[in-house]
Amino acid sequence: MIRIYGTTTSPYVRRVRIVAHELGLPITLVDTSGDQGQAELRDCSPIWKVPAASVDGELVLDSRVITEVLLGRAPDAPLARPLSIAERNAITVIDGALDSLINRFYLARDGVDAQRAPYLHKQRERAESAMRWIEEQLGDGRLGGDERFGLAELALATTADWMRFRGTYPVDDHPGIIACLERCHQRESFASTRPQA
Repeated sequence: MIRIYGTTTSPYVRRVRIVAHELGLPITLVDTSGDQGQAELRDCSPIWKVPAASVDGELVLDSRVITEVLLGRAPDAPLARPLSIAERNAITVIDGALDSLINRFYLARDGVDAQRAPYLHKQRERAESAMRWIEEQLGDGRLGGDERFGLAELALATTADWMRFRGTYPVDDHPGIIACLERCHQRESFASTRPQA
């Protein structure tokens, strides 16, 4: 039994949900956007961060670790292939941009003026640098040069969708990223997990 704690709008939770869908693994999503879900998350996770998971009763923290555990259940699945250094670097850069924009998004929600906060200005520049670098890596529309759908494309597409959904970055300025996103949108796993307002 796999229980995922998180929200339907979190890009990191969505990555885990997509991997589970691609592998045909049934999951139960515990929605942490309300008080009951938050209480359950806080009972199981010392850091209160989503996603968290219970996999056959074992606590698993962080989307990358949860993904590894799920892929371990289907070692012959295409997504379970070893990642190249280029793919690992791409995921790290994508996650850096995403984390920067998540910080900006939540601080702005709390009333922090991004124009008056040098830290938030730096986070925006960091995200811009990361997305320009990712665009350069998409020579053939793939990250890491592999023809198959992989974890790097998954990270990029869920990040780009979140950026559009939350209006945090002009991702449409990057045609290579949009091409990757459109390819991913053709997959049922992406269509069934799109964030809703």
